[in-house]
Amino acid sequence: MSPARTSGRRKIVHIGIDDGSHHNTRACAEFAALLREYTDWIEWGDDYAILDVTDNKLDIPFGMRVAKMIKSDIKRQLSWSVSIGLAPSKFLAQLAMERQRPDGLTVVLPEQIGDFLADVPIDQLPGVGAVTRQQLAAMQIEHIGALAQVPLNELVRRFGQRGSSFWHLAQGWDDDPVAPAEQLDQIREETSFAAPLYTCEEMRDALRELAAALCGRLQRRGLQARDVALTVRYPDFRTATRTSRLATFTDRAQAVFAAACELLGQTEVGNLGVRLLGIGLGGFDDEELEQLDLFASEKP
Repeated sequence: MSPARTSGRRKIVHIGIDDGSHHNTRACAEFAALLREYTDWIEWGDDYAILDVTDNKLDIPFGMRVAKMIKSDIKRQLSWSVSIGLAPSKFLAQLAMERQRPDGLTVVLPEQIGDFLADVPIDQLPGVGAVTRQQLAAMQIEHIGALAQVPLNELVRRFGQRGSSFWHLAQGWDDDPVAPAEQLDQIREETSFAAPLYTCEEMRDALRELAAALCGRLQRRGLQARDVALTVRYPDFRTATRTSRLATFTDRAQAVFAAACELLGQTEVGNLGVRLLGIGLGGFDDEELEQLDLFASEKP
């Protein structure tokens, strides 16, 4: 059973490694063992780890105490410099971790979310690429705090389902769970449109941003995928899915975008238009799912 996911009660710790110590594979295995003394709900990345310590193994109800203990243990046992963010969600915890690098500890309590996000640049919001950033700039929105003031229905009207995601993230509401890599089967991103798209350029722009968002998630987890699935929903609400397998594993947005465009050509969107586009990635590297390179045991 997963930890509690209500944003207001969750305690998410994002640990960023500030030096090159993680290249010592023996030390990395020790790091993984240290974190598992607190929780098994851990996501690994190239130079970071994300923990859900809401229901931790030590039954400590105070997230700040757990974060301080983890930081102290890392310093004492490994002599590593790490920066830690503690917040009610993964998104906020990552931003908090970056706030006081290097060797910092930043805590964002539920009642502090609005002030914390007020001046954060809009391009730090997941899913906001170059095209969306320009669209938001045209609305005089350059910071997350400004986005939070826009009515939800206005963002949905302009950006479809992504607008709802943007609005909820801007409020600090994010229930994306901390998922150990071995539980991953597929990751998806999709966007719906208030009015159907009919031009190839518009569809490609949407696919480009979906691919960038997906590959950002892959890179943050230190994963690569090989299987690409494209979902389209036509204006008459029929749905079609097309799939392909890449020649090699990848975490590059351009490769995923190219595959998605090729799959798009196998659908009827050129004649019918599209109301929703989605990309799913799967077929992850088995070795990476077993143990990401950062935390691999030392080879004999």
